[in-house]
Amino acid sequence: MDRGTWLGILLGLALLGVAISLGPNPRIFFHPPSMIVVFGGVIASTFIRFPLGNVLSAFQVASHAFLHRARTSQEVVVELVGISQRARRESLKNLERFLPEDSFLAKGLLMVVDRVERDHIREVLVQELQATQDRHTLGQEIFRFIAAAAPSFGMVGTLIGMVQLFASMKDPQAIGGAMALSLLSTLYGAVVAYLFALPISGKLELRSKEELQIKQLQLDGILGIAAELNPSSLEEMLNAHLAPRLKVRRQVGAHG
Repeated sequence: MDRGTWLGILLGLALLGVAISLGPNPRIFFHPPSMIVVFGGVIASTFIRFPLGNVLSAFQVASHAFLHRARTSQEVVVELVGISQRARRESLKNLERFLPEDSFLAKGLLMVVDRVERDHIREVLVQELQATQDRHTLGQEIFRFIAAAAPSFGMVGTLIGMVQLFASMKDPQAIGGAMALSLLSTLYGAVVAYLFALPISGKLELRSKEELQIKQLQLDGILGIAAELNPSSLEEMLNAHLAPRLKVRRQVGAHG
């Protein structure tokens, strides 16, 4: 679980709650007409802009990004060097019995076990990397659209409220509801955009970069294993992707 993300969301909601509760009447911030305009408008426009399946997929990707801890590059290097050591001790064919849970890595290792040409392995895995990047980019685009649409529908609610306000100038009792619709729509739109949609889009972009870096490491590791590189040489090659303070140093010489 990404604790920082949840901490930020909870902190933001808590600050809003405290600011509202310190006022004379917190219940006035719950205004169904404003919610209908903003949330309903955002949902409708998002479904118009993107296919339903893509929208649902974007939310699944977002939940995965927040609920699952991303693997570190060091962990991946250690795993790949360990696989290389096993292949050196027990032969490439034996790797089929110890395939990892990661589908991308497992797919590449199966091709290595089947003695597929390295150029073909690279081509297949690069295509999968591109497909993954395309899915992530679409998810980011959906949340950026939501971030742009929410304040816009907040403004729509404000305009509706202003029309109702001017139309009810002769009826003082109706002025309060019109003002609430006008102001709270803007508030709801801003909260949706700047507390949720934009941060989620940015988080997905960061997660995408991390995942692509991990998969690139795995791709290089798979090709190195296919070339039957010495584990020490493979470790040095993979360490080239990492910052100096993050480089992995293992005693691999004694094992092959």
